[in-house]
Amino acid sequence: MVKSMNYRKFGNTGEKISALGFGCMRFPEYEKDGKMYVDQDKVDEMVAEAYRQGVNYFDTAPKYCNRNSEEAVGRAVKGFRDKVLLSTKIPLDVCKKPGDYRRALEHSLDKLGTDHLDFYHFWGINRKEFDQIIMAQDLLADAAKAKEEGLIRHISFSFHDEPLAIKYIIDESKKRGIPMESMLVQYNLLDRTNEEMLHYAASNGVGTIAMGPVGGGRLAAPTELYARLTGKKSIATYELAFKFVLGNPDLNCALSGMQTLDMVKQNAKLASDSTGFSKEEWQQLGEAME
Repeated sequence: MVKSMNYRKFGNTGEKISALGFGCMRFPEYEKDGKMYVDQDKVDEMVAEAYRQGVNYFDTAPKYCNRNSEEAVGRAVKGFRDKVLLSTKIPLDVCKKPGDYRRALEHSLDKLGTDHLDFYHFWGINRKEFDQIIMAQDLLADAAKAKEEGLIRHISFSFHDEPLAIKYIIDESKKRGIPMESMLVQYNLLDRTNEEMLHYAASNGVGTIAMGPVGGGRLAAPTELYARLTGKKSIATYELAFKFVLGNPDLNCALSGMQTLDMVKQNAKLASDSTGFSKEEWQQLGEAME
């Protein structure tokens, strides 16, 4: 791996995570006989390049890329599986009866061709689902058992709800004695609603990852935004968006869904940039955007 990538302490997990994470939800696909397939050759090339550039966090989910992403990721990282952090997710709609958590986990392990997951997320949860599914079915106990057996290394959640629900989920899990160890939330220059809760999570030793760092592509268009906001020499809005997210001291990693080899190289270059924003520039930019 190249050594220029920036790495950060990932909460209290004991891991060092690359500033750029590879979101495996937008792999190149093709259709054949009415069925969708992932272009494995392109995926292998992109993932190998990301790894060469120092990316060590790869995030997938059972339903990504027409349910083909997990298998594609497993194949792509096979040659360096023990050198990277693999993350996938459990959709709560599969948890109907005792044993469903374990069955879903084993299915993902099988698809990924690995004997363990580094991070296993309760997928896209909100407070209601946390109470009525995770707590009601004691899925945290299932997660703790899987961790004890070495099937997963860290218990995580991804999130879509009102920001204060993050505090609730972190606090209640801790009270149960099975704390959440990392979280994946929406955060970018256009959507800073989770900023306060990122600080809360970081203060409680929870690893933090931002999804949508370029606003689902909305911040990818070239503009003079940075120059207009700060009066300084302009930089590409795409770069501005990444630097803003990575400039937040409470954030450990920006997760980007990458579709091409060029995107991998471009993002890795930004995440390897040692200049970054100072705390003052980061605050100034946020205030200017407001």
